[in-house]
Amino acid sequence: MTLRKPGPGDKLAYFTRRTLAGNCAIMVWKFEDEDLANIEYTCPHCKKSGEKQQLFEREKKRMEIKGKKKTVDAFTFACDNCGKEISLEKWVKKGRKKAE
Repeated sequence: MTLRKPGPGDKLAYFTRRTLAGNCAIMVWKFEDEDLANIEYTCPHCKKSGEKQQLFEREKKRMEIKGKKKTVDAFTFACDNCGKEISLEKWVKKGRKKAE
């Protein structure tokens, strides 16, 4: 399966490009008016690369971030080669701190 990569005239509803531990790269994009997310990835577990399409849904997951357990919204998909889950947590922009 070959994924259609976004071009200059395409409208995207979601796009992220991230690098995980061990130089494993993930790129996810979702076109406007489509339900499926396009995913290009290198698995952090087995180091194999792949691409897939999956319904774009975030779910609540308990994750340990910097030693603290938190509940975050995450987009999760499974590697086609090893079957292990890969999670991308939702990034939240931090606002300005209030002046004291």
